[in-house]
Parts: sequence; C-alpha cells; structure tokens
Amino acid sequence: MFFPEKMCKVRVIERKASLRKAIDCLESFGGAEIKRFSSEEIGNCPALEGLQAGNERLVRLDAILSGMKGNGQRQKLTRKEAAEFLKSGEARQAEERAIAIGIELEKLQSEIDSAKEDIARVREFSSFGIDFGKIQSGSIEIIAGTVQKKDEAKFEKALGQEGVLKHTQKPSMKNSGMHLVAVLKGDEATIHGLSTAGLERMPMPKINGTPQAEIKDAEKRIASLQGKIGALSKELAKAGERHRAQFAAAREHLSIEAEKAAAPQNFGSTGHSFVLEAYLPEKNYGEFERAARERIGEKVFIQKFSSSHLARHHEEAPTLLSHHPLLEPFEWLTKFMSVPKGSEIDPTVIFLIFFPVFYGMMVGDFIYGIISFLIARWLMQKFPPGGIMNPVAKMWMWSAIPTIIFGVIFDEYAGMSHMHLLEKFGLHGIELYTGIERLTNINLLLTVTILAGVFTMALGFLLGFVNAMKHGEKKHAIAKLGWFGIVTFGTLVVSTAMFKALPEVVLLPSAAMFVVSLIAMVKQEGVMGLIELPGVMGNVLSFARILAVGLSGTVIALILNDMAFPSPDKGLMALVLLPLFIFGHVFNAFLAMFESFIQGARLNYVEFYSKFFEGGGKEFTPFKFERKYLKD
Repeated sequence: MFFPEKMCKVRVIERKASLRKAIDCLESFGGAEIKRFSSEEIGNCPALEGLQAGNERLVRLDAILSGMKGNGQRQKLTRKEAAEFLKSGEARQAEERAIAIGIELEKLQSEIDSAKEDIARVREFSSFGIDFGKIQSGSIEIIAGTVQKKDEAKFEKALGQEGVLKHTQKPSMKNSGMHLVAVLKGDEATIHGLSTAGLERMPMPKINGTPQAEIKDAEKRIASLQGKIGALSKELAKAGERHRAQFAAAREHLSIEAEKAAAPQNFGSTGHSFVLEAYLPEKNYGEFERAARERIGEKVFIQKFSSSHLARHHEEAPTLLSHHPLLEPFEWLTKFMSVPKGSEIDPTVIFLIFFPVFYGMMVGDFIYGIISFLIARWLMQKFPPGGIMNPVAKMWMWSAIPTIIFGVIFDEYAGMSHMHLLEKFGLHGIELYTGIERLTNINLLLTVTILAGVFTMALGFLLGFVNAMKHGEKKHAIAKLGWFGIVTFGTLVVSTAMFKALPEVVLLPSAAMFVVSLIAMVKQEGVMGLIELPGVMGNVLSFARILAVGLSGTVIALILNDMAFPSPDKGLMALVLLPLFIFGHVFNAFLAMFESFIQGARLNYVEFYSKFFEGGGKEFTPFKFERKYLKD
C-alpha cells in the first residue's frame, strides 16, 4: 500500500527449439516484463521468421481498415479463425480490391482538387467578357498581371510601346488593377518593359472559350468525379459490412504475432540456447516457475534474483503500483506527475489522505460541496475513461465529501450560516450549532493552516528519512532527521517564546533539540543546508493559501447573496434574480473547485513531496496483449 510491489528478476535458459514456447509462456502468464539482455560475451537472438512480411501486411490492413466504414459483424473471432481468414483467397481478394479502391479514390480526389484550383484561376478572368478561344494565335501571346495604383501612370506610358498589340483591364483590388496585354510571341523586350513599369505577372490558365463556359465544364467534371467517388465509397462500405470485423480481428492477430516475433531480439543467444530475462512481482514467482515448467519444459533452467539482490546491486526494476480500484484516479495522478521508483515510498495513499483534506478546507462550503459533487459526476459521464478529465472528475467527486464536512464545521451554506439560511425561508431564531465561521475566525484558522504546514513538512522529512534508510543512505537519512527536528522543535520554540502557546517548561528542551537538529543537518549538508532554511520556512507559510483561497470564495458568495438573492419582497424582480443567483453560485463553486484543485495539488507536489519523493521510475509493462476483436 505505502510501497510499490517488490519486484524480482528471473533468468530463463533453454534450447532454441523451445524459443516459441517461451514466448507463448510469457504471453499466457501475462505478468512479466521482458528485460533486454545485454552482455559483452554473447549477442542477441534474431527475430522469428516472418516478422518483416507480417509488418508489411499490417501496413496494408491499417490502410484498408481506415477506409472501411461500418461495424460489420459483432461476433469476435478466435485466433485460429483470424489466421485462416488471413490465408484465405477471400481475404486476399477483398484486400486487393480494397487497396485498389483506395488508390482510385486518392486519384479521383486529386483530380477534383486540381479542377477546383482551375476554377479558382479561371474565375479571376471571368469579368473580362472575352472568348479566349477566338484570340488564340500562334504569333500572339496574352500576358496577365496586376499593377499597383501608384504605378499606373508609368504603366500607361509603357503600353505605348510598339510591341503592345492590345490591352484591357478591370479593377482587381482596392490598391491595384488587373490587366491583359497582347504582345507578339517571343517579344521579350516589350514584356520586360511592362514588368519594369510595374506589371506583376500572374500565371495565365489555359482557357479554350469564355471563362464562364470553362468553369461550367470544370464543375461538370467535378460532379462526375464525385459520382465515381460515391460509387466506390458505397462498394467499400459494403465490403466493410461484410469483412470489417474479420479484417479487424486479423489485424489484431497479426499485430500480436508481430510483437511476439520481435520479442526474441531482447533475448541473449548462444549457439544452441537462448537467455531470457524478465521482471515480475516477487509474490508471483512461484506461479511463473510452474507455468514455465509446464509450457517450456520440466528441465528449463530458471534463476531468480530477489528484490533484495537487485537493491544490493543497484538495479532498478520497473515500478508496479497496486491499489484498490477506488484509488485509481489518485494512482493516475501519481503516474502523471512521476512514477515512483520501486524502492521508494508510493505517495498515492498519502495524496489520497492529504489532497481531499486541503481541498475541503479551501472550498469549505456545504452547498458548494454538493454542487462540486454533481459537477464532478456530470464530467465523469461526459468524459470517458482513458483521458485526463475522467480521473480528475473522480478526484473532485471524492474531495466533495470532506468539502461537505468542512462546510458544516465552518457553518457555510452558499456563503450563509445555517441560521441565516433558515431565516431566508422564514424560520427565525433557530440555531442548531455554533460553527467556526471563516470571516470571523481568521486568526484561529490562520494558525490552524500554519500548523497543518508544520505537520505536513515534518511528516515529509520523516518519510524522507525512511526512504533514505531503506536505500542505505545513512548520511542523507541523518540530514532528513535533522530537518524533521528543525521544523518540529523550531515550531515549539517559536510557539512558546513568541506566542506563549505552551508552558515555558517546554522552551529549554525544545531549543536544545532544535540546536542538535540544526548541527546534524549542517554537518551533513553544509552551508547549502543553511541556505535552504528560509525556503523550508516559506513552504510552511505557503499553507496559508488554504485560508486565502477559502476566504476569496466566501466573499464572492456573500456579495452574490447581498445583491442577487431572490427574496419575495423583491416582487417580479425575483424571477430575474433567481437564475442569476443560481448561475452565480454554480460558477463560484466551479471556480472554487478549480482553484482548490490546483492549490491542493501544489501543496502536495511542491511543498510536501519535495521532502521525500524523487520519482523517475519506469512503469511496469508486462508482456501481454489486450484483445478487442479476438476471443482468446
């Protein structure tokens, strides 16, 4: 619970004739991660036969499935059925036809895009009203271009050249005009003169008649091409209805076989044997050994390297976090930030305890707790598992429970006390209990939040001490213990000497322990430790943000209640204020949810976790496959 699963390493040595059996054994066991074997004495095994051909066919199947629509038959196939379908003439024929259709569709779409580009170019010349087919000549060239208004005078002068046979123009843009000029073919001097005078040439499309007729022909050609695309798409859709499930199962089978064929590249290889190494949970070793002897052979050589052996040799095994499904969102956030190393404390359960408490103290409103629960529930339904928002919504939902509890403690119900809320509904003089209202108990709550910071920092350093001792780093462990004493006894000294919170008899022993802790820390960390001292004090004071965030939400709620509460004495105006009042509180609750989530996570990951958590581990990824379209 508080540490990742203990992992061991196994080494399996067997004859190469049993290589396929070993891979099948790993897959059926499903709880071992293959480790790439590395040795200066021996190399690695080649992939199993057929890997390249399998990958090439996978690419083709991906292309086919991307074009096929429809779900096809819903029944899953067995591995045998998928393999037989891949070998069948029906599959080959359907595959070849689907690929041919895909190629033809790409060709037709390319022709449509080309026709649309032609229409766009020809449309620029449609307002000239010229039949370009009638002015085509082997000795005359039509050049087109635009001239900026500032160059019009110079260009008009250039049109007077002897080589200019004909000229027409139309307004093109605000600051320029479009021009057509007829010149003798090959008269580069005239063309150069026009360009020098400001003509910015543009490509002249091939137009055999009027631009309007050319555009209509292109539109007819596009309609014809789209008809062909529609017919081919229908054919592909029908093929999808008949074969998509079979192709999907075949693709999944082929992908699994390709992964299995590539697996031996991670094994060591001698002349006649292979060496396989894998990580697995230490508690599952017995089960693995039985499976290996059943699937590979009774005489297979299996060597176990225990978790303590790996720790002594500083070999980092992958990390497997094992928690109840209810903790899944908190485990997700731990992995999202950084996977813990296998040898350090797993902060998931710690986050589960501290984050909802910090969050609840910040929102701290009974009704906002209910609103946040409902919003979180809605977000869970809107965003499916697998994305970011679903686990975040689950954390919001769980954190709504302490929010409701703190709402009762703080006596806040949408910014009102329970007595004030009852008065709004005509029930006067009913006081069920006396809560700790945040606006009138700022000093008390500030003290509580600072003490929460002290407790959290002290616990963080204590956990850091446990981590360091577990790793055998005694020097680091003493430093962490020193920091624990500095935070704990320093708080007792300040509380007693400055605020008289404790009896004076506590002062002298606390001061002595503070000095001892400071000396122990400085001895291990040197001057850098003293430099970090203000930072640790800042971390403690940073917990005052719990109160600050809570007060801001409370003040906004009070303003809403004063300005927009739809009381009966406001008459018809109450009908206008009611939706505004509800929306305002829902929006304020959402803002409180968002801000409290960010600040609560920050207090954990920045202030708290930095005292004991390193991270940087590699998540355990066993050699197994998820089958969506196959039965087994």
